[in-house]
Amino acid sequence: MSGLLVNVYLAVVARGLTPAEYATFGAFWALALVLGFGPFLPLEQELARRLAMRESRRRVLVAGLGTAGILGGLALAVLGAASPLVWSSLDGHVGALAALIALCVVSAGQFLLRGILIGTDRLVRHGAVMVLDALLRLGFAVVLLVLGADQAAFYCWALVVAIALAHLPLVPAVWRRAEREYPDPGATDHSTRALVSSAMPLLVGSVCAQLLLNGLPVVVVALADGGAQAAAGVFVAAFTIAKAPLSMVVPLQSAVVPTLTRLLAAGRRREVFRLFARGTAGLVALAVVGVPLAWWIGPPIVTLIFGPEYRIPGVELAVIIAGVLAHVALVVVTQVHVARNRHVDVALSWLTGLVAAGLTFWLVPGVVVAGEIAFGVGSLVGALASTALLARDRERTTT
Repeated sequence: MSGLLVNVYLAVVARGLTPAEYATFGAFWALALVLGFGPFLPLEQELARRLAMRESRRRVLVAGLGTAGILGGLALAVLGAASPLVWSSLDGHVGALAALIALCVVSAGQFLLRGILIGTDRLVRHGAVMVLDALLRLGFAVVLLVLGADQAAFYCWALVVAIALAHLPLVPAVWRRAEREYPDPGATDHSTRALVSSAMPLLVGSVCAQLLLNGLPVVVVALADGGAQAAAGVFVAAFTIAKAPLSMVVPLQSAVVPTLTRLLAAGRRREVFRLFARGTAGLVALAVVGVPLAWWIGPPIVTLIFGPEYRIPGVELAVIIAGVLAHVALVVVTQVHVARNRHVDVALSWLTGLVAAGLTFWLVPGVVVAGEIAFGVGSLVGALASTALLARDRERTTT
């Protein structure tokens, strides 16, 4: 439900802004995911894995809080270093840049809460928080639409406020409840230093993942000039609606980590690999049906949702959908690596995909077309590389 509401929210924003202003908001949205999911998703994943061990949860929570502060500082430092590109992508909107800075602080509390809820098996509460977040985003966007707000910065700040209201007030109560459980210190080192060390390879993988998924729209908008600016806005809108499956898959990736961790700890490796094989077969079948369908009815759907100014050729939308399905495969297989505590393999998988996307973007002519093809190539190459790493380790274990 949260994933679906987010897409409705983005459609409402598009209705309230011109394609040029929506291109600015789309760049902010992509940067928000890079600076939000990128640095802080490793915190959520590692908290989920360590809390699932059911050792001293107080020690894990304290380490998680320290790690959140370190990652928040790192996100702000990266934002400062990339400020020329960010400023160009946001078309010089001071308000949007200020909202991005605030988001780096708010995201620390957001992913700390989500990691605690997942690691303590409170998935219903986790889902409720995500739905509340999506409802607040949508509600604020509708209010701005009714008031006639036509600047992207208003919608950027509304997004930050919605995230803060949905997550930060809940952190103290969730923390107190979690720290009372499993007081046994256990044998694992749960210090801040240990958690940060474990999270570093995941950080590399997460940042590469966000650059692959959300960095390309930023680069396309930044490099587009003249008449290509409107085309970039159409690309951002079409890419957003095509990523709808990821809006539902990506939030679930950390949720499967505790279950996979326990299965692997119990020696049920074959069951995990069977689940992975079935998921891969399902994705291939979905691609066979979904890609031609996107070519046929995708463009009218984009126009219906975003408005008559948003038109994209069917072949381009089909390429984007194929890339989205390859990206889903990459997300799924990397979670097996997380559960196996092979965080370096996660980093290698995403880094391989990002390098492949960068080379493709450089070689293909045309900024918009290059972005569409590069996303699909990078996701597919990353998924194949990650699967190869998993198969290699399985053969070693068998022998």
